[in-house]
Amino acid sequence: KTKVTFADVERKEPPRIPVEDLQEVVQDVKHIRDRAFIVTQLKLGLRASEMANIKISELNITNSEVAEHYPEMGTSPHVSRFENAVYIPHDREGNKSKRPRTLPVDEELRRLWMNYLLIRPDNEQPWLFLSRTSHSQVDDEAINLAWKRHFHPEYEETQQYRAVTSHYGRHRFTTFWRVEQDL
Repeated sequence: KTKVTFADVERKEPPRIPVEDLQEVVQDVKHIRDRAFIVTQLKLGLRASEMANIKISELNITNSEVAEHYPEMGTSPHVSRFENAVYIPHDREGNKSKRPRTLPVDEELRRLWMNYLLIRPDNEQPWLFLSRTSHSQVDDEAINLAWKRHFHPEYEETQQYRAVTSHYGRHRFTTFWRVEQDL
């Protein structure tokens, strides 16, 4: 048997992208769903699989027009008593977290999700985010491809840094709160 060890393998860090540069990239994203993917991960620190698994019933945002179009929105008991919140279950296939979370949705993300929901295909699917082609539940790869579409070639992998992919949003979120804010 050959034993493989990764102890000597140097792990690349993601690039440190200044907030101003992140804002510029996000502002250049014209596709509403792609922008929702990127901003959601940056603001909530979700894994791509957790984001793909959000159901409309687990989202509660205050907007009468959206609420009228999506009567199931906010019906999950985990968010029904909160305004502008989203529930991330721990026990859904693909979700790796050991704990469920109810997270606040700030004004910027709320507006972005409202814009997306108002153009989202109306097909009785329970999932917040749908694929571009089949209009069924989006998968991790589609989320990752959205990041690559908007961050590459400028932020492709280099000898020093990892490429910016959907995992970057999670990493940026945790770095901000753990390192920069010391929480």
